[in-house]
Amino acid sequence: MPAVASAAPMLVCATADQIADARAWNAAMTHYLKAKADGETFDRERLGPQLEAARAKFGEERPFKGQPGWAEYKEWCEASGFSSVMKQWDDMAKAEGDAHVALLKIPAPDMPALRWKLEQTFDDDGEIALWSEKIALTIRSDFQRLLIGESVA
Repeated sequence: MPAVASAAPMLVCATADQIADARAWNAAMTHYLKAKADGETFDRERLGPQLEAARAKFGEERPFKGQPGWAEYKEWCEASGFSSVMKQWDDMAKAEGDAHVALLKIPAPDMPALRWKLEQTFDDDGEIALWSEKIALTIRSDFQRLLIGESVA
């Protein structure tokens, strides 16, 4: 008797490792999205107004050390809180960058995560933005693992 093709969907069960990977991924993504949102809020509420104040006082080209106006600019930066805001901005940008890199280094638990990671590898102008061999190798491992049965030549 010939085999009968079944139209029933295959049941795929996630392994404990895959569940752990998904939990780690989700936790890292939540952390990254919060760091990114915090940075955007800081930019809008604190950095933007400080930059506008600096432009209003010194124009687009603020003086550099050794240039005329440097002493006045440096004094203004301290008195206005601009230096403090710039330090906070640096710290927030570093935290966001660290969270982004940590997320990219975590194995993608599924295809949507892999797609997100692949989208992160290109700048807005289409240039490749991978800056870490470890990240590139993790993404390669992701697609080799997730695209089982696909020909990868």
